[in-house]
Order: sequence, then C-alpha cells, then structure tokens
Amino acid sequence: MIAADIWSGWLRVEFRRPEDVAAYFEVRNSTAWNWWNASTRPTADKVMIAVLERPGFMSHLSDVLLADARRAG
Repeated sequence: MIAADIWSGWLRVEFRRPEDVAAYFEVRNSTAWNWWNASTRPTADKVMIAVLERPGFMSHLSDVLLADARRAG
C-alpha cells in the first residue's frame, strides 16, 4: 500500500483542489480531503487508476523512492 504522504504529495501536483480529486477518483469530498491532508491513504483500486491513467504518477513515485534511498545512504 502506498504511504499517505506520497499520495498526498502527488495529488497536490496533479490536481488544483481536493474537489477535483473527488470527481476524478469518484470518492466523497471527505475522502479526497483526507488524502489531500495525508490523513489516510488510498485503496489499491485507486492507486491502480493512478498507475494506469496518470503517467506522472509512476514518475513521482520513483522520484520519491529514489530520494528516500539517497537519504538512507
């Protein structure tokens, strides 16, 4: 499962506001706000939508993981 802070960071790059996230992923506004604020993480089906439909998602994930690996030494 993807970490809430990674998901939130990507959402903030890809979408203007949580309401846009809610519409795109067909979730409640409260769910979108929780994701936006990194309070909760997405379910696997929503991650798969990002993987399959949003080319920038995998690049973002890769960049975050590489940065973490560099920090870890």
